[in-house]
Amino acid sequence: MKDPVKLKKKILLHICCAPCSASAVKILRNVYDIFFYWYNPNIYEEEEYKKRKESAVKYAAKLNIPFYEDLDFLYNYNDWKDKSREECKLCYTFRLEKAYKFAKDNGFDFFTTSLLSSPCQKHDLIKQIAFDLSDKFGVEFLYCDFRPGFYEGKNSLRQKGYYMQKYCACNKSYKERFSRQ
Repeated sequence: MKDPVKLKKKILLHICCAPCSASAVKILRNVYDIFFYWYNPNIYEEEEYKKRKESAVKYAAKLNIPFYEDLDFLYNYNDWKDKSREECKLCYTFRLEKAYKFAKDNGFDFFTTSLLSSPCQKHDLIKQIAFDLSDKFGVEFLYCDFRPGFYEGKNSLRQKGYYMQKYCACNKSYKERFSRQ
């Protein structure tokens, strides 16, 4: 009899942070071999970027999930801001396109993103972009609304000492978050 673990399909999960990936991992883990992909040049302030990445790497190691990142990327928020103009559609497209290319180049069966976990993100826009990129790259997009488990996953990671960010990521969300205080 074949080992059922070896029959699992490979899914690349683009992760924006450890807290958002928790609900996705909970849903996907028993069905797919999950691989994390980190590409988030949109995170405002280098120190914040480092904290989020460190937490995501720690979470991947704890779960024994392979962690990949774009090794050609050097943090430069100003370069990112110039490319994205801090518009959500461009931000999502730019990051997901990079992840899709990685998925195609490395033989993944499916692709999805932890952005679909956060109630703060533009869910329908992410979904549409991901389906469009799926057609372009030929890697099937696995759509799943991970939001119902978001707070449970986030709270679980908080209790375990993982870093919890205070704003979405970009300078615009940073200003929105901290101008209300």
